[in-house]
Amino acid sequence: MIKIKIEKGDLTVLTRRFELALRYFLYELAGYAEQEMIRQAPQRTGKLRRSIRKRVNMARLEAEVGPDVEYAVWVETGTRPHVIRPVRARALRFEAGGEIVFTRLVRHPGTKPNPFVQRTADETRRQVQRLWREKWKETA
Repeated sequence: MIKIKIEKGDLTVLTRRFELALRYFLYELAGYAEQEMIRQAPQRTGKLRRSIRKRVNMARLEAEVGPDVEYAVWVETGTRPHVIRPVRARALRFEAGGEIVFTRLVRHPGTKPNPFVQRTADETRRQVQRLWREKWKETA
C-alpha cells in the first residue's frame, strides 16, 4: 500500500488557487500511482491487477493506492519454502505435466519477491515535481 499525505498546515492562509492546485495534484498523483501499480503488478490471472484501487480523502489531503487481495503481500515480499496441506478436503488436486495429481501435501519451494508496490512508490516519487508543475499551470 502506498500512502500519499500532503502536510498542509493551515489551509485557511492559502490562496484558493493554490488550494485547488493542491487538491488536483493529490488526485492526479494518486491516479498516476494507481496506473503505475497496475502496470508493475504481475499478471497471472489478472485478479491482483484488478484489485488495485486508489482512495483519496480530499478533506485530509491523503490518498492510498494498493491491492485489495490478501496474497499481495506474499507477491511483494516472496515466501520461504513451506508445506501446503488440504484444509477442507483429504487431498490436494492439481494438474502437473498434463496429468491430474492427488496428494496429501506439497513441499512448495517458495517464491521470489516481486516488489511491484516498491517499484511503483519509487517511480511515483520521481514524478512528483513534474505533476505538480503541470497541475499548477492548469489551475492558473
